[in-house]
Amino acid sequence: MKLTDILKEIESIQPETFENATGRRDILKNLGIKVAAFATPFAAASLLSNKASAKTTDILAEAIVFALSISYMQSALYTKALATSGLIPASAVNDFTKILKDKNSHVAYWKYQLQATNNIVPAQPTYDFTAKNALPKAMTDYGTFLTVAHAIEDVGVRVYLTAVNMLLSNKAFRTDAVNIATTNARHAAHVRMQRRNLGVDMMAWVVGTEPNSIVGEIKKAYQNEDNTTQLKINTVGINGFAISFNAATGAFDEPMTDTDAKIFMTPFID
Repeated sequence: MKLTDILKEIESIQPETFENATGRRDILKNLGIKVAAFATPFAAASLLSNKASAKTTDILAEAIVFALSISYMQSALYTKALATSGLIPASAVNDFTKILKDKNSHVAYWKYQLQATNNIVPAQPTYDFTAKNALPKAMTDYGTFLTVAHAIEDVGVRVYLTAVNMLLSNKAFRTDAVNIATTNARHAAHVRMQRRNLGVDMMAWVVGTEPNSIVGEIKKAYQNEDNTTQLKINTVGINGFAISFNAATGAFDEPMTDTDAKIFMTPFID
């Protein structure tokens, strides 16, 4: 089931709705007022009191911390980039300022929920976006910055897909995770197209294992993204249609495990 179906059924959602993979292109087609509103600091504030009445279960808290971990990283990336003189062209500053506002809202939201449900809020790490100098130009060259940014955004989409599955038992939380996933998809598409504008042959969504991201630390963002099997069906050439490997892998984002997320994020953490 694509995210179009998920959003249509958001008011009467059932856990089964989230069991299938989500296509980014469908996410991008369904960004509307609801998603834009959620990107503001506390558009869903009216729901908070209902969610905070009791401590979450371990799996719910684990899911929120998992989502928060990538939101922390995204917020730190844009905070540092915007504070670095001359890194982001003047024509793109407003766009990245808006993206940072969304990221800060996501961080604040999940931190609030952990506090309101009597769970420990993990401290935000400090980051080295050169990945211990493996990407020495990450904060001095705009193209390299975009490479790092789109990888982190793509990981954000994948992490939130996993978080949605972990939050199945709580309708309110899983709805929030879906909304943030759509916002992350919009950010990812924007950053990827900024890189395309620099002459890199890439789409607004992930294709295969992302051949245009050849640096080892970046490729770690795309582990298992070459999967072509959905609901136990190989989608390459499905039903006799000319569906290529690139089309099959580009149609779906793959959830990311905690282990794979740590493999990607750890080199960037001081």
